[in-house]
Amino acid sequence: MRILHTSDWHLGISLHNISMHDEHRHFKNMLSRIIRDNNIDIVAVSGDIFDSSVSNSEAIALYNDIVNEICLDLKTPMLVIAGNHDGAARLSSMRRLLTKSRMFVSGKLERDIKPISFEDADFYLIPYFNIDEARYLYPEHEIKNYEDAMNVVCDEIREKMDRKKANIVLSHSFVGGALLSDGERSAAVGTVNIISQQVFKEFSYVALGHIHRKQKLADNIFYSGSPLKYSIGEANQNKFVLIYDTQTDTVGEIPIIPLNNLCVIEGAYDTLINSEFSEDYVKVIVNDKYVGIEMLESFRSIFPNLIALEGKSISASDSVTTLTMEEVRNMAPLDIVNKFFEENFDAEVEPQQINSFLELLSKSGEEEFS
Repeated sequence: MRILHTSDWHLGISLHNISMHDEHRHFKNMLSRIIRDNNIDIVAVSGDIFDSSVSNSEAIALYNDIVNEICLDLKTPMLVIAGNHDGAARLSSMRRLLTKSRMFVSGKLERDIKPISFEDADFYLIPYFNIDEARYLYPEHEIKNYEDAMNVVCDEIREKMDRKKANIVLSHSFVGGALLSDGERSAAVGTVNIISQQVFKEFSYVALGHIHRKQKLADNIFYSGSPLKYSIGEANQNKFVLIYDTQTDTVGEIPIIPLNNLCVIEGAYDTLINSEFSEDYVKVIVNDKYVGIEMLESFRSIFPNLIALEGKSISASDSVTTLTMEEVRNMAPLDIVNKFFEENFDAEVEPQQINSFLELLSKSGEEEFS
């Protein structure tokens, strides 16, 4: 069997207030082509389908499109577990009905995990869970930490699994030795829930989710990584889906080419401002000029999906400052005026000027609604 392993879609996510919906729809189309062109038998998704437990209607509709295309149109079974970002109850709703379409979902940890069997492979779905859930399900075991909990779950699987078949585990967890991206949100879980690679011994393939960087931790343990870049810290990464072949016991990878890339460009202002127009998600680093709101708007005419501008700080000659579009959009009009005076005149706005500005702002509001 050929199993496609992917995870951490984060449907509904925004990158500095810029929707990633078009990127995810492009990924959906790529995923369908990969399944068709590579004779994929099973699609395994290891958690964080959504970016939030309360997803918007656009994200839910896209998820429905993906599932319908894979399970109904391509007739490819799909295995899904909940991650820490997913609403587990919502994700696994109507589970019995979905199973009839060969869509298998596990939203909440259960005792005595039953295998989902296909030809020469058995799959065991271990969704994201907390220690208290494990303690409730296994009261006879002393569970002091997350590793104890995962060991109890995996030991129960190992006791019953058919060793003549490929035994494949889906898990959304933080395994020791995994490399994180700078600023990756999954790092916020800290070190409390880290588990060792030994927890997954004796399994043929462990399809992990939770970390956005694609990586191999052991001969049988793999993170597929996210299909898209969700932070500046991932700018230098390439994105993939993985394919595990049970017949050859090998793992291959297929690159995901985004609709628009996320990248960092750096150089002199005169060079950067003459860049070609691009809809990529860009952080611009200017290394020879002071940066401010006026410059940020200039670069937006070249990079409409500009997410940040970094350069020399006006307030200190030996420091740098970073402006993001998210910050600018959240600034009040008076804050923008203050920033403009600081950047262009190195001075504060005088009270009389503030009053004049507020009066004009008030009049413009009256005209808008008159």
